[in-house]
Amino acid sequence: MGKAKKRILHKTNSSLFMTRESAVSKVFNIVSNPKKSRMEADNLITLFGLTAEELSEAGVSYEDLVSFDKILA
Repeated sequence: MGKAKKRILHKTNSSLFMTRESAVSKVFNIVSNPKKSRMEADNLITLFGLTAEELSEAGVSYEDLVSFDKILA
């Protein structure tokens, strides 16, 4: 884990510690709710280096994956 990622995760409350699996599910929840801002989803994808395969297995639609094309690993 890189220094920047450690710092970001360390800044969060210890009770709010996020795993890779919880990040994938949170991205899915953000994408499935049109009222939520996609900026947080963008940040989670880049922070954890999520792939299109992981997100599609979580249930994210193809259209949403295409919209994240520029930031997906």
